[in-house]
Amino acid sequence: IEFVGQTFDGSRPLVTGCKYLIGVYDATTDSVTFRPAPYVRVTSSIKSLKDARGVADRDISTRLMQARTELGEAFGSKKRRAQIRAEERNKIDMDGVKSDMAVIGASIEQRASSMPSAQALKDAENVNRPVPRYNPETSVAAEIYDMEDVLPRAVAGHINIASLTASMDPEVYKSKVPSRSLFVKKKLEHLLSQSKPDPYQVRCVLYLSYLMRLNMTSNKQLANREACIKSLCCAPEVIDALFDKFAECVAGTVNPDGSPMYKKTPATENKLVCYMSVLMLSLNNWVLYPAELAGDLGIPGKKAEKFLASVGCKLETVTAAEVAAQTLNKRTASRSGKKAVLKGPIKFPKASLRGN
Repeated sequence: IEFVGQTFDGSRPLVTGCKYLIGVYDATTDSVTFRPAPYVRVTSSIKSLKDARGVADRDISTRLMQARTELGEAFGSKKRRAQIRAEERNKIDMDGVKSDMAVIGASIEQRASSMPSAQALKDAENVNRPVPRYNPETSVAAEIYDMEDVLPRAVAGHINIASLTASMDPEVYKSKVPSRSLFVKKKLEHLLSQSKPDPYQVRCVLYLSYLMRLNMTSNKQLANREACIKSLCCAPEVIDALFDKFAECVAGTVNPDGSPMYKKTPATENKLVCYMSVLMLSLNNWVLYPAELAGDLGIPGKKAEKFLASVGCKLETVTAAEVAAQTLNKRTASRSGKKAVLKGPIKFPKASLRGN
């Protein structure tokens, strides 16, 4: 072993600002004398390894890997040899990569410059949301969504409510309202109990029942337009409007009567539920219990909460007694202690990488 002592680091002393003293004891005079002593930094090295000094760690690792590879090829199993060949094929030549760093950097910068900004991505996400037209600036809940987009007046004019407003017989409900929604039933009873029911509100409730019935209709049933008209108990003009907004036309296919064939997709189904949620909120003073939506659509409560959050609602915790008092479906009411409230300015949740 070789030892090397240093008192200077280049041209500067190793220690500045203090002095070291060493005490020398003289036994004959029984005294101690202090003498100045320099600070020495001692390093040791093994003489037999001096030749290997300065070899980069990467080179040593490379040689070790090469030795392991040779052993594996000579004595390894068939699986191990196949693994070695795969590693050789996937090995990256770092020296070659270093020489191409400038080209790679320029390519990254060029591609990054063409990428949309965060604001552009946010704007595109807002445009593609499956919700009705909305005003992001207003703080009034009733002014957030454009109800003309939810139920156009032209479509509402084809919803016949004369038989409903003329009779309070429950049998009339069954023949004129296609959905068995408890929310629809509750709202119709409340509106028709008034001396002068609001015709537009009654049409909104009936339109909601059409949407709920359409939500339960399969693509096979959508192929038969006449059967859909009979199932939804609505005018042909209403069916055409529902198909145009909540279904996609199947290119190159027609029904036996020559009319275009439509089908629902995951995107149109999400849009349908979002429009239903907004319509239910508008009929309930912009407050809705997820248990009501879950019970009428037959979906889990958590999924109903996600749909309501996707239209900009804020979920608030309430007592189970309040939910039970406001929700006719007692089975779902007992499972949820939340209500969804639409407040302005509207804020949507951030997009998730996972689907619902």
